[in-house]
Amino acid sequence: MRRRMFLGLLAAVVAVHAVHAEGEDSPPKAPKAVGLSDAEKEAFLLTAQIVRTRSAGSGITGSLRATLRKDGREHDAHIQDIDLSKPVGNMPGGVEIDFRDSYRNNVAAYRLDRLLGLGMVPVTVVRSDRLKKASFTWWVDDVLMSEKDRMQKKMESPDPPAWNRQIYVVRVFDQLIFNTDRNLGNLLIDSEWRMWMIDHSRAFKIFKELKSSENLGTHCSRDLLAALRHLDRPTLAAATRSLLSETQVKGLLARRDLIVKYYDARIAELGEGAVLYDLPPRVTEAPGPR
Repeated sequence: MRRRMFLGLLAAVVAVHAVHAEGEDSPPKAPKAVGLSDAEKEAFLLTAQIVRTRSAGSGITGSLRATLRKDGREHDAHIQDIDLSKPVGNMPGGVEIDFRDSYRNNVAAYRLDRLLGLGMVPVTVVRSDRLKKASFTWWVDDVLMSEKDRMQKKMESPDPPAWNRQIYVVRVFDQLIFNTDRNLGNLLIDSEWRMWMIDHSRAFKIFKELKSSENLGTHCSRDLLAALRHLDRPTLAAATRSLLSETQVKGLLARRDLIVKYYDARIAELGEGAVLYDLPPRVTEAPGPR
């Protein structure tokens, strides 16, 4: 009898301990942090408590998906801490000159996106994770699929012309930042069929030529071309301080000049109406001084 009582008490203690431990490891879900401005998202990413991490599920850099919590609200973030740079990199496809794979580029891409008024790169900040600096990127809400999934399923956008206009922006942006790692898996589509560009760790080369000018296409957003014309070195350098080197900034501005020249030539040939188009605004604020 005493032995049965002891075993029953022991089982109860173990059960209570297990519930307590589960509560520590997997805290109950809180309401999602929604409806925030870019500045509020930055503050959340910088200061919220990390309550859970797991593999991001794709890529080769060991990035993490983390659940953050602050003031009773939760949201996920993508954490990437890789920071490699060397003159020559041996890649599966061959040798790559000026090899770069850095979390810094994710933050630079976000800040540049906002300088250009695009709003197509999720909010991203620099924050320390496990004693290493990393990029913390706002996890995109309400993702329907990636562009890779859409292509495999042969799905059409409900508004093909509007969809193509977003694709043209991606093409220009990737040439501007000399993105060597754009793939259909890191173009995300949300429930409103807005495209989001993620994972720019292998961009921002020092080269002063375009990666592939033929990918620019025949059309360009009117506002994007105007923003490119007005992008100046002091503004870009201030926004990307501690993220991009002086040679990276020079390379980007040289590529900007080539992109503007390319579309100026097309406008001269075909007229503005055949080249430029208007894109619905997605940004209501520009990044503040860094």
